[in-house]
Formats: sequence, structure tokens, C-alpha cells
Amino acid sequence: MAYKNIHWIKLEKRLLNDYRFYTLSEPAQLIYLKFFMLAAETNNKIPKNNGVIKATLRSQQSEERIDECIKEIKSHYPKFKENKGFYYFGEWGNRCNWIAGKELPGNSQGTAGDGADKIRIDKNRLDKIIKEYIKIRRLDAQIKEFPAMEGEIYRTQGKAVKRLYSVLKEDADLVCRAIYKAGEYFNQRGLDWNLYTILKHLDKGLDNSKEMLNRLGFTYADLCKKV
Repeated sequence: MAYKNIHWIKLEKRLLNDYRFYTLSEPAQLIYLKFFMLAAETNNKIPKNNGVIKATLRSQQSEERIDECIKEIKSHYPKFKENKGFYYFGEWGNRCNWIAGKELPGNSQGTAGDGADKIRIDKNRLDKIIKEYIKIRRLDAQIKEFPAMEGEIYRTQGKAVKRLYSVLKEDADLVCRAIYKAGEYFNQRGLDWNLYTILKHLDKGLDNSKEMLNRLGFTYADLCKKV
């Protein structure tokens, strides 16, 4: 049970034959579809910052190309609007289904944090680990432009922090070392990653491969329990 108040995005099959959609460039089509999901995550307030959009959508497009895609989308879809700080969809209530007060099972990031609610970590250690993650992911500039992004990181990565803290001997310094080593490994290879990725690879290392642990800078002696 990963998230409460889940949004289901309505994607009608007629979109495929919609002249406005199929005359968009393919990168703009993908950005348009991703914007629906991002609107659901941000309460229909998509930040007007191409760097933040690029990072949040995990897009391979340049910021300049993203800007061109947004202009395409606006020219094709007048109900995709903007104000001083955000892009947003008009008539948003007709485009999603908000399920209040329920949880639905899913294969989302949250499943990696099963049992995390029972793990206790004080705020100072939590902040230290999150700040290390932000630094290694090089998200500081984006958070400065869009402060709400920091709260989103706490919301989406909090359970992973608790699980890493539990796995790595409840040692915040060891968790930060894991983030540094893993980030170095993934960044050098141009791979997208987050704290759940580290959990997954630690699990793989414990089960199957000392090599993976070594790549992340760990040995079996560093770990006291299985993810």
C-alpha cells in the first residue's frame, strides 16, 4: 500500500487519432502525456522552470527542446495554460479521478518501504541523509528555483531513508556513505537513480553478488540485515 489519495489520469483512446496530438512532434507528445502525471503530483501546478521539469520528468531532452515542446503543446491545446509561476490544465477535474481516503495496492516505489513506518529516525539524522541525497543528485539549484521540490523529495524518499537507516546499522554516516558511493557509481554511468535504487542494489548484492556491494563501496561486514 504505497500512496494515499491516488490520482488516476484519464487518457482517452481517441487521443491517438486527435489531429492536435498526432501533429505534435513525438518529443512534444511524450512531454504532454508526462505533464498529465506531473499535474497529478503537483495539484495541477507544473513549475515554470525547464530545469525542474527536465529533472522531474527524467527527460533526455535539453531544456531548450523542452521549451520548444511546451510552445507546441500550448499552440495545439489552448486549455493548457500558464500563470506567473506555473503551467496548468484547464478543467483539471474532468481529467483525473481523485480517490479520497483510500489506499490501493500497487507496484510503486513505496512497496520498497514496507514496514518503514515502524522504523524510528530522529529529524536531525533524517535531514542529514536527505541533504546528502540532494547534494549527490545535484538538485540544489533546482530546489532554490522551486522550493516545493524539497518537500516532494521528503515525501517520496522518506520510507527509503528509513529502510536504509535500518539496514545500515542505524548509522546515518553509513547511509550517507552509501548514497555518496552509489551516486558516484550511477552518475558516472549517466544512470537515473534514487534511494529506492540503492535499496534494490543492496538487496541484489546480499542475495547474489559481492561485486555489486564492492562497487557501492561495501563489504558483507558493513551490513547487519537483509533489505
